[in-house]
Amino acid sequence: MAKPSTSKDAGVPKGRRLQARSLERRLKILNVAREMITTDAIPHLSLYDIAHKAGIPPSSLYHFFPKTEVLLQALAEEVFAAFDECVSRPLVDEEVNHWSDISRILETRMLEYYQQNEMARALILGQHLHVDILASDHQHDDEMGKRIEQIYRRYFELPKLPESYNIFAIALQIADKVYAMSHQEFGNITPTMAMEGWRAARSYLALYLPECLQRRTQS
Repeated sequence: MAKPSTSKDAGVPKGRRLQARSLERRLKILNVAREMITTDAIPHLSLYDIAHKAGIPPSSLYHFFPKTEVLLQALAEEVFAAFDECVSRPLVDEEVNHWSDISRILETRMLEYYQQNEMARALILGQHLHVDILASDHQHDDEMGKRIEQIYRRYFELPKLPESYNIFAIALQIADKVYAMSHQEFGNITPTMAMEGWRAARSYLALYLPECLQRRTQS
């Protein structure tokens, strides 16, 4: 016999109720996975263990995430969206006096996110062999690098830059490499290594950007 609708579900079409429950279950899986990533090593992450802790049948979890890589990719997309927000947030014109101020401001925003999100540190900076996640991270860096270049061009007249690669994407990867060294050794990004990451990225950009760049007039 079909289970009667509760007052909460009354008047809601059956298809919409099922869709809402499906979304709720998916969010529960992701929440449990976030928690487990911060306590268990990613290479040992098990979909069966996640299903058990979430209190749902493994078959239901496999419906949403047939492989561990698919689940990790969903979590990585959350991290990428947070980084996109860091780059999209407008800069304060008065705080940009030198081209390096742009990278400093953006790196500070992303560092704050890393410091507040242990899952992001484990997924992006931790040691694991999920090639798909690493490839997605590099692809996202390429996309962010192009957006960051546009921010630089909004404030400064840039010299001719290489066309076969994006220096701003590489600068992001350089900083992340330093952050990863700190995370893997200390479990977090120490203030010293945070500064070293920014200095390494700035030094790389300085190979292509002269110390003094002509400032664009802000309309």
